[in-house]
Amino acid sequence: MATATAQIHLRTPPKTKFLLSQAAELSGAPNLTDYILRAAVERAKADLANQQTFALKKGPWAEFSKRLDAPAKDLPQLRKLLTRPDVFDRSAASA
Repeated sequence: MATATAQIHLRTPPKTKFLLSQAAELSGAPNLTDYILRAAVERAKADLANQQTFALKKGPWAEFSKRLDAPAKDLPQLRKLLTRPDVFDRSAASA
């Protein structure tokens, strides 16, 4: 993990700090900063993932759409993988 050298300063009402401190303690986080940072990073990743877009000109868009609409290729190895019991099914059958 990269060394943390950048700083973020926050001001919060005492009740909010108390709430966050309680949650951090209950979660087992080593400290309040770690708890807040972990939660903020998770939320930031989710927000960014929901906003990822791309733009194409008409020609490339038509090709992209054509490929999306085309029938899927038959992939025997994938078909085999998807038809075998998963780990949970196998352990339930042997129990």
